[in-house]
Amino acid sequence: MLPRGEPVEWARGRSVTDEREQALQYAAKLRGLSLVRSGNRYALARYVLRDASLDDVASYLAGDDDAEPAETDRRASLRAMIKAERKLIAEMEQVQRKAEAEGRDRATTEQALSEIRRRLAELQTEMGQKR
Repeated sequence: MLPRGEPVEWARGRSVTDEREQALQYAAKLRGLSLVRSGNRYALARYVLRDASLDDVASYLAGDDDAEPAETDRRASLRAMIKAERKLIAEMEQVQRKAEAEGRDRATTEQALSEIRRRLAELQTEMGQKR
């Protein structure tokens, strides 16, 4: 799960670009930036206000103060990025393990089918010899 509570759909038809874009959006957010997509190009925009109402935005835009808010604690941001990275890596490993398990299940099924086919062939041979 991503911090917003949305499940990562790694194995269900999502492209690598979508996954990468989603991870980069989160990484940008941790740095106080926003990843903005326009066609096939991207831009990073700096957050000036967060969790603001329209009145807060209007007040900010009406003011002449261009000063940016103070930088957040760099260590806290780095810890949050590392935590998010570990979470994404854990999810990728979980999906990979699941895919490998499904591959093993398929191999086991194929092996069982092969054994059944071999036995059927033996039975048909025996039935043919008894006639």
